[in-house]
Amino acid sequence: MTALKIAAFRPENLIARSKEEAAKYNFDFFGFPVFQLVERREALGELRSAFDDSVDIVVFTSLNGVRKSFNIAEHGKFNLSEKLASVEVCAIGPVTRGELHRYGVHVSLMPEEYSTRGLMKLLAAHAEAGAKIIFLRSAASNKHIIEFLQANGAHVTDIAVYEPQIITSESERKLLIELINYQPDYIIFTSSLTFKMFLELASKFDVRDDVSALLRSAKIAAIGDLTAETIAESGIKVDIVAKKSTFEQLLRSIAKAIRYR
Repeated sequence: MTALKIAAFRPENLIARSKEEAAKYNFDFFGFPVFQLVERREALGELRSAFDDSVDIVVFTSLNGVRKSFNIAEHGKFNLSEKLASVEVCAIGPVTRGELHRYGVHVSLMPEEYSTRGLMKLLAAHAEAGAKIIFLRSAASNKHIIEFLQANGAHVTDIAVYEPQIITSESERKLLIELINYQPDYIIFTSSLTFKMFLELASKFDVRDDVSALLRSAKIAAIGDLTAETIAESGIKVDIVAKKSTFEQLLRSIAKAIRYR
């Protein structure tokens, strides 16, 4: 039986691990790093300033947010672990929590649903109590959660510790052509940003029609409702949405779908 072909858009540092996870389900895997994640060293000053004031909760929404925050802090000789020891730390998902544990940080808050909606539900009461909350995350993150918490009484500091930069090298152009020729059975999108930047990249390399045909011929899998909504707004059908917003859960959902089709 021919292995199911899976394509996923992942940061370069996660592609090898993603391939290993896909292999557990006997999937053939094509990893594509649409963008690179660049640390915002200027966030160091924002970190210092935010922690100079009283803080109740610090929120990490991804593994990359954890790594970039600690890299910036270490470079600036700022003891982030010590600061986090005196506040409540919130993590979205077990991968983010596991990375924080690696830095010796205890996680006391984690939403049942690994999404903006789950975070809203978890932090609503804290917001109403006027909690001071810091987010350490991507510059491209959506503002829905920030607006929700502020509207409900929280004092929120949103610090962008890294930003995505689209890759437009010749090697990236060749990789995109390889992806088109690969003709995957399933294409995985892990965020709204990934989907938007993939389309932007296709336009930059003048292969938008080929990519549109690819998205119509493959089945589309999305992590989270927000990602699925963004894809659907572009007129693309989303076939699978992970119940929990993790890459592993999405692979499991695909495996289940092909077993019962």
